Amino acid sequence: MFKARMKFAKMGRARYISHLDLMHTMQRAMARCEMPLWFTEGFNQHAYVSVALPLPTGFSGEWELLDFQLLSECVPVNAVEALNAVFPEGLRAIEIYPLFDGGMPVRDIAWSKYRITWPFPEGVPGELTAAAKELFSRKKVEILKRSKRGEQLVNMKELMGMLEIAETENAAVLTAVTAAGNRNLSPDYLTKAMNQYYPQFPLEDAAYHRLCVFNGQMQVFR
Repeated sequence: MFKARMKFAKMGRARYISHLDLMHTMQRAMARCEMPLWFTEGFNQHAYVSVALPLPTGFSGEWELLDFQLLSECVPVNAVEALNAVFPEGLRAIEIYPLFDGGMPVRDIAWSKYRITWPFPEGVPGELTAAAKELFSRKKVEILKRSKRGEQLVNMKELMGMLEIAETENAAVLTAVTAAGNRNLSPDYLTKAMNQYYPQFPLEDAAYHRLCVFNGQMQVFR
C-alpha cells in the first residue's frame, strides 16, 4: 500500500460540482476503471480520497490535487487514460504519481495563482484597467473578510503576491497570487474590493480559474 497523488482539471460544467459530490464522483470513477484503492476497515468502509485545497463551487481550476491510497505496488499503467474514459464532462486527470516519501504535505500550501476574468460584452470601460492597477498598487486595501470567527477588517495586500492586468476585446483579465491555507484570501475579494473602492465600474459577473498552487517558498506544489 502506498500514497498517490493525482493532478486534475475541473472545468466547464464540472465547476458546479460541490466538494462532497466531487468526492463521490472520484470514488465511482476509480471503481469503474478498477483502480486498486485502499479502503478503511470496520463497519463503514470507504476509500481514502482527499482533495487538497478544494475549490469553491463555481470556480474552475487546472492544478487540482487528489490524494489516495493504492493497494498495488505501483500506479496502474494507463491509469490517467482509464479515468478520463469514465470521468464526467469537465473533469480531466492530468497525471498520477506515487508519493513513496509522503510527498509535499498539504499543510505547506501557502499561495494560489488565479486568473480572474471580468466580462464586458460591450467592451471594457476605458478607465477600469487603470483604476484596478491604482487600487492594487496601494500598500493598504482594507476589506471585510469573512471567516468562521465572523467578519474582520483586513489589509488584503498583506495576503496578495504578484498581480497583472490585461484587456481583451470584451473582458479585463487579472492574474493574481493570493494567500491560501490558513491565511486564505479567495480571489473574489479582488472583485469585492473593486466594487467597494471604484463603484463606478460595477462588476456584476466574474469567472475564477486556479492556475497553480505553491508552498511558502513559492515552489510549485506537487
